[in-house]
Amino acid sequence: MDMEKIKQWMEVAKGMQGGDFWGNLFDQDFAKQFMNEEQMKGPSAGNHQQASREASVEKTFPTIDLLEGDEEVVVIIELPGVLKENVELGLSNNILTVKGKALSLHPHLKISYSERFYGEFQRQITLPDTINPSDISAKFWNGVLIVRYPRVTEKGEIIPIE
Repeated sequence: MDMEKIKQWMEVAKGMQGGDFWGNLFDQDFAKQFMNEEQMKGPSAGNHQQASREASVEKTFPTIDLLEGDEEVVVIIELPGVLKENVELGLSNNILTVKGKALSLHPHLKISYSERFYGEFQRQITLPDTINPSDISAKFWNGVLIVRYPRVTEKGEIIPIE
């Protein structure tokens, strides 16, 4: 997006909001007042925020690292509090799928606030190579699933140039 379009967008926003839209947006006192009004709206606002947060977490749970080397690829999948028996791993072409269920550690207690994810999850990870499922190894250790496979680099024949 070029700067001219950004300036136009800012002018449109200012016209729609009225007053000093951008000044108010970055004004600390105005932001605090806005936050206090949001908190005063009651439990329905909190439920919406909680549902929104849960939807966001569900898309990124579990968190992963994808490490690529010349000779191997390693995927580290964090599954805190999830039992190995509740995890399933699959491969289709170059898509690695991890799915399972994160159970509450205290199911008999009511959750009043939580930042942890509970429930069913599924995440698909695009691998940099298409591989054979028999080439993959997976190990579950301390809530971390480590998936690795050797990288096959095919060296073509050298063609002489005349």
